[in-house]
Amino acid sequence: MKRTVEKMDKEKKAKLKKLLANVGDLGFRRRVIEIIESLGIKDGEVILDCGCGEGFYVMVITQLFLKVKVVAFDHDKPLLEKAKSWIGNNKNVTWVVGDIYKIPYQDNYFDKVILSEVLEHIPDDERALKEVRRVLKPNGKIAITVPNHNYPLFWDPLNWLREHLGCGHFSPDSGFFGGIWAMHLRLYYPQEIEKLVKRVGLKIEKMKLQTNYCFPFNHNVLYLGKQFYTKLPVPGSIESTMEKFEWQEAEKKGFNLIRAIFKIFQAIDSLNEKDIALNESSMGIFIIATK
Repeated sequence: MKRTVEKMDKEKKAKLKKLLANVGDLGFRRRVIEIIESLGIKDGEVILDCGCGEGFYVMVITQLFLKVKVVAFDHDKPLLEKAKSWIGNNKNVTWVVGDIYKIPYQDNYFDKVILSEVLEHIPDDERALKEVRRVLKPNGKIAITVPNHNYPLFWDPLNWLREHLGCGHFSPDSGFFGGIWAMHLRLYYPQEIEKLVKRVGLKIEKMKLQTNYCFPFNHNVLYLGKQFYTKLPVPGSIESTMEKFEWQEAEKKGFNLIRAIFKIFQAIDSLNEKDIALNESSMGIFIIATK
């Protein structure tokens, strides 16, 4: 049976914009758009969201593409349960708790794979990427994103200054001060992730940097915003505008302080529309590779 290409037409682009309406992390927002537009998702395909976390990519894909199957895979069972609570019952989604070193699927199973902000958390990133390659079909595509070690000063000034003074970064376990290093075993320079991807036998189709311009202390602002939202009593009208899964709330009219702040961030982020040279600083590195 011939598959129909699910192109990002005007209708889908408009829907994607709505789905991203409550995403305050504009670096993450840019990643989502790049991944969805670059994978070229088709009817009938099976997609692996490897390290799906709270399941935001799962939600976006199942909202935009109604005739694909998604495997939401993560090692963290409570987090996967939280993702299921956001997505709800969907016959096109399979939830799997497992080990990235032993993905429970046969060789050449998936048409597309999303591996976004995962490799930097894994002790043996090469072994993990080889396993992901194993389950990808020949000519299948994988979208990989990792944090850039050459990150902008404004993204995380505290760690940037420490590293450039030769003092190293704050501990990844130190919360606010951990900054871009929080819960990360490593960051990648472009040449490092490029070599890793090629070493496991994947061919790079596209490689680009994302987000050079950002609000001052961007990473710290996001951290504090999350603490405010998750640990303090917040009025329901504000809470719904801070939760990225509550995208339907964005259609409600009227002034909202959080959205007004989003506008400031978005104005700065618009400067990132231009291509960023691989030797420039950026928040993240984006790769599309094929088997």
